[in-house]
Amino acid sequence: MTENVKNNFEITITTKDLLHALGFANSVVEKRNVLSELSNIKLVAKNNVLEIGATDMDLYLNQEIGAVVICGGQTTVSTNTLLEIVRKISDVSIKIIQQTDSDKLEIIGSKCRFELLTLPATQFPVMEDVDSLINLSVPCTKLIKVIEYTNFSMSTEETRYNLNGIYMHVNGQNFSSVSTDGHRLSVANIELNSNIDEVGVIVPRKTVTELLKIIKDSKNSQSDIQIILSTTKIKFKCNNIVLISKLIDGTFPEYSSFIPSENTSKLTINTKVLADMIDRVATVTIDKFRAIKLFINEKSLKITASGEAKGAAFEEINHNDASEYSGDEVAIGFNPKYLSDILSAIQEEQVEIYFKDSYSPILIKTSLESKDNFVVMPVKV
Repeated sequence: MTENVKNNFEITITTKDLLHALGFANSVVEKRNVLSELSNIKLVAKNNVLEIGATDMDLYLNQEIGAVVICGGQTTVSTNTLLEIVRKISDVSIKIIQQTDSDKLEIIGSKCRFELLTLPATQFPVMEDVDSLINLSVPCTKLIKVIEYTNFSMSTEETRYNLNGIYMHVNGQNFSSVSTDGHRLSVANIELNSNIDEVGVIVPRKTVTELLKIIKDSKNSQSDIQIILSTTKIKFKCNNIVLISKLIDGTFPEYSSFIPSENTSKLTINTKVLADMIDRVATVTIDKFRAIKLFINEKSLKITASGEAKGAAFEEINHNDASEYSGDEVAIGFNPKYLSDILSAIQEEQVEIYFKDSYSPILIKTSLESKDNFVVMPVKV
């Protein structure tokens, strides 16, 4: 490149850092976008920082990573193409250059060069910032737990749009993460350090998925995350990453009334023992009509299943160090996936399952004192 050529954009950046950031950006961008600008990411170079912006118009992600900025500027380029190139370059660092009045972005390694078509940064959609109604901060470790305790029971039915996400409910010193698909209900809680006015918002499924990726990342998992709420948007800020999302415009059901309070029979059992039993017995069930049946008394737990095309299964354990039961004998059926999802999420060694009868929802907790609750509706077997 000759010295008299002026560049609109020129940086040197560590390949590993760029690849890491592009991974987050690529999962936000809608892959089948009709609008080409929504398939692009926005690159802004300034003050020895590269800002990477990605959006699908409902969700906006902004990241900052360190770079040697020779010439500040901004442009947009295909997210997926840039990701694939950076992934395949073996150099420790690369140069990214765009000449003034050029519509091409050059990606330069020690032995390779790529030219990618760009669009002007002015065409990239802008999402307005969040007007702070509520502002709080929690450790990522705690947010990870409450999301993993609830993300599996979000509804996937488009007609039930108000259930297609997690309900984040703040009241006083309690932060609740809640989800339901009509067959099960999951409630997990974080105790806050200060009192906050009551507010509840529904965070969309995709936002929940992307947020969980960010906070579980090793660079962020031990940090705190700032959560800023308005009436229409939510903002998450963790280290060098900002995630802004539109909220679901709907009303989440009043969930506390669905948590059973009259279930007196209790099964206490090792989490893994029960999970493994269910997994084995459910092997013979048919996906469309999956059902297992639990028979419980003070002596043993028996689980059975039958599938018209596959046969039958039976497993029984006597109560010992792994389990105990107090209450009336009960026989009750469930979709095995609903139980398995809960048991996979629970981190504690033991669970307590509270029954009323063969027809009523069960309550699953890690202890009687725990504020986390899982409710599962039975099925007819």
